[in-house]
Amino acid sequence: LTVVQAMGSIDSNITHVDALELGRSIVKLWGGEFLTLSTPAFTLDKKTRDFFLASGQIKSVWQRMKQADAALVGVGGLASSVYIERGVLNSGDVAQLRDSGAVGEICGRFFDAAGRECKTRWRDRIISVELDYLKKIPQVIGVAAGVDRVPAVLGAVRGGLIKSLLTDESLAQALLAS
Repeated sequence: LTVVQAMGSIDSNITHVDALELGRSIVKLWGGEFLTLSTPAFTLDKKTRDFFLASGQIKSVWQRMKQADAALVGVGGLASSVYIERGVLNSGDVAQLRDSGAVGEICGRFFDAAGRECKTRWRDRIISVELDYLKKIPQVIGVAAGVDRVPAVLGAVRGGLIKSLLTDESLAQALLAS
């Protein structure tokens, strides 16, 4: 088993829901190796992001990701975004994302109701798996809970971004009712 981190770290405060901790936990349970992206999720600008992506260390992680048989990704909504909780986005940023048509995000990539990546200022600053590439992975398991995630999950399904969903009862019932 090789676990590959699909996006940089949100901030320096690593919690149980961050890719670094989840990857470590999976490898601890099942064995194997864990390849990290030692970068921030969002950079100051495109030039900085491109600098990170040009490094040999990041390129080697990207190459391993291209061999993925499966992916486990969180499907985030805008209202309850981890990026708001952690101070990466503010209310003005969320308003701009909504204006661009965003209904949710996967790996820091904001998408619309059809699952297409939105053209926002965040798009060129994120270090994460691209949504078009995510679609090519044979098994993509989305993880989401809570009825506020309905628009995000529906967009992810419509866009072919996820193939399976791990969820709670309230979101499952809300999805069936929609």
